[in-house]
Amino acid sequence: MSEPLLCTTDLVKHFRPPRSARRRGQDVIHALCGVSIRIDRGRTLGVVGESGSGKTTLLRTLLGLEQATAGTVEFAGRDVTDMKGAAGRKFRADVSVVFQDPYTSLDPRMTVSDLLRQPAKIQKQNFPATRVFDLLDQVKLPRASAGKFPHEFSGGQRQRIAIARALALEPSLIVLDEPVSALDVSVQAEIVGLLRELQEQREVSYLFVAHDLAVVADLSHEVGVMYGGQMVEHGATSQVLFEPSHPYTKALLAAVPVPDPRIERAKPPFLRPLWPTEDDQPDPCPHGGLL
Repeated sequence: MSEPLLCTTDLVKHFRPPRSARRRGQDVIHALCGVSIRIDRGRTLGVVGESGSGKTTLLRTLLGLEQATAGTVEFAGRDVTDMKGAAGRKFRADVSVVFQDPYTSLDPRMTVSDLLRQPAKIQKQNFPATRVFDLLDQVKLPRASAGKFPHEFSGGQRQRIAIARALALEPSLIVLDEPVSALDVSVQAEIVGLLRELQEQREVSYLFVAHDLAVVADLSHEVGVMYGGQMVEHGATSQVLFEPSHPYTKALLAAVPVPDPRIERAKPPFLRPLWPTEDDQPDPCPHGGLL
C-alpha cells in the first residue's frame, strides 16, 4: 500500500468548558476522541455527522487552528502535529480550504485578481500575471471576472472564485467545509461536477465535510461517520451508505426523506442512538469507536 497523503492517529482534542459547566462538575469537553483517518493521493474522504459531532473541530485541528491534546497528524510522511518548522510551512502551502459561505470568506474590498494572488503573496511565492486567467479558465469563469468584486457575482460564481483561490498554489489537499450547502440544488450539482473534474485533471485530494449524504455519495471514494467526537464508521462509500453497520449511520440514512409520500409514511420509525455519556462508558473518551 502506498504512503497516504494525510493521516491522523488517535487524534484527541479537549476543551475547557465555561465556568457555568465547571460548577456542574464538567471539567472537560471531549470534542475529539481518538479519531484516525487516512486520505490517499487523488482520493476523497467524506465526513458526515450532525452538528456537534466533532467535524469542524477535526478540520480545525488538522489545519493547525486548534492544538491537538493528543495524537498525531502526518502529511506526506512528515509529522505536522505542531505545525512548526519546514514541515509545517510546507503543509500550509500544500493544503487549501474552501469554506461554506463564499460571500464571507472573500474580502469584498478586493478584486478577483487580488483574491487569487493573495495566497502566493502570503506564502511569498512567485505568481505569474497569466496565472489569474488560467485559474479562471479552470473554474469556468470568464476572464473579464478578474477586475470585478465578489458582490458582482452569484453565490455559485463566488464559490467558483473560492475554489480558484484554493487552487492558486497547486495544493495536494483541499479541505471542503460544506462547500455546496448554501447553494441551490442545480448549482450544487455544477460545483460537485467541477470538483470532480478538477480532481481528475490535477489528482488533488479532498477532505469533504457535508450534511447531505447524496452529495457525499456523489463525490467521495470513502466515507467516515462522526458521532460524539468519534469516527464510529469508516469505509468505502458503497459499503457505508448501502451496508451500514453502526446504529447511528443507519439512523442518518433513515432520516433522508423519500420523494414519494406513501413510501415516506410507510418507513418504520428509527430513533438515533442516545448521545454517549459517562454513564454509558467507563472512559468518556475512548480511543476507539462505539461499534
